[in-house]
Amino acid sequence: MNGSILNFRFDGLSEREIFDKPYRADQIFKFIYENCIFDFNDMTNIPLNLRKSLSENFRILSVVESARRTSSDGVIKFLFELDDKNCVESVYLKDKNNRVTFCISSQCGCRMGCAFCKTGDMGLIRNLRADEILSQVLYLYKIMKGDASVVDKYFNIVFMGMGEPLDNLTNVETAISKLIDKKNLGISQTRITVSTCGIADKIEDLLKKFPNITLAVSLNSPEQSEREKMMPVSKKYPLNLLFQELKRLYGVYKNRITLEYVLIKGVNMRRQDVDLLSQIDKDIFHINLIPINVGGDDPRRPSEPEIKSFMDKLTAAGLKVTRRYRRGADINADCGQLFYEKFVEGVV
Repeated sequence: MNGSILNFRFDGLSEREIFDKPYRADQIFKFIYENCIFDFNDMTNIPLNLRKSLSENFRILSVVESARRTSSDGVIKFLFELDDKNCVESVYLKDKNNRVTFCISSQCGCRMGCAFCKTGDMGLIRNLRADEILSQVLYLYKIMKGDASVVDKYFNIVFMGMGEPLDNLTNVETAISKLIDKKNLGISQTRITVSTCGIADKIEDLLKKFPNITLAVSLNSPEQSEREKMMPVSKKYPLNLLFQELKRLYGVYKNRITLEYVLIKGVNMRRQDVDLLSQIDKDIFHINLIPINVGGDDPRRPSEPEIKSFMDKLTAAGLKVTRRYRRGADINADCGQLFYEKFVEGVV
């Protein structure tokens, strides 16, 4: 299998002997990153013999669309097949103002085993390479460019798909470096969010390279014993040490940190949870409430009045709180529901 041309740096690519002229790399990267041309044969201002040579030595994308499903609310979920026939899912979302976000996977499966996340049921199959991460973004970008309803030529990227990004940090960092490179897509760091379950000793490695990205940390309980039940990673990175590190990093990078909080009825919406959350530093953290996404009438999902009551209590305590509304529920595209075997089997 030919390697992806996405793995090469712009300057490194221009020096390869395969090119007859130094500016060819500029032409090729413009075709790929600006025009979303993913077949060398369609690069019409490149000489035929060079197109042939490129096709023989490289491929562009490292994922192939295997299936897609469109939700009643417009969300599109893609199933991408990888070289080894494993698959990952990515999600294309538009908000009510027709601005676009790409939800990208960083691993095939996940080994973190969070109780509220279907991806963890797969276990970790393998890390995604940087070119596989980039390929998802470019594919969705092409979808966006063909979407006449989009009002903003820019888009947001959230690493909230399958996998724990900090468990595949090298490849995620390589992909982000290429995404923000002005010779590639030139995305602002502020449009990229990396979500982590709280691998405390790797967060600064990410922020040193990308100090302006948005960091989102899955909290889900302010109580250590309850968090351990939901998130096994909390045994290795207990809450007191995690918060200590997050506060230290805020002091260095000055970027407010989002705490993701999956609402589970009878588990983490109690009065004692409100009291503990009210002790969080209000200048550093922003809480994003996510009612647990489940199929059917699962009793763990709180009712709308219960969600509002909990949110009102947090707001009254002076916390900055938002609520994430469910999107793509009818195709299992919402947060925590990516699980590709069910997609393949057609079981929703």
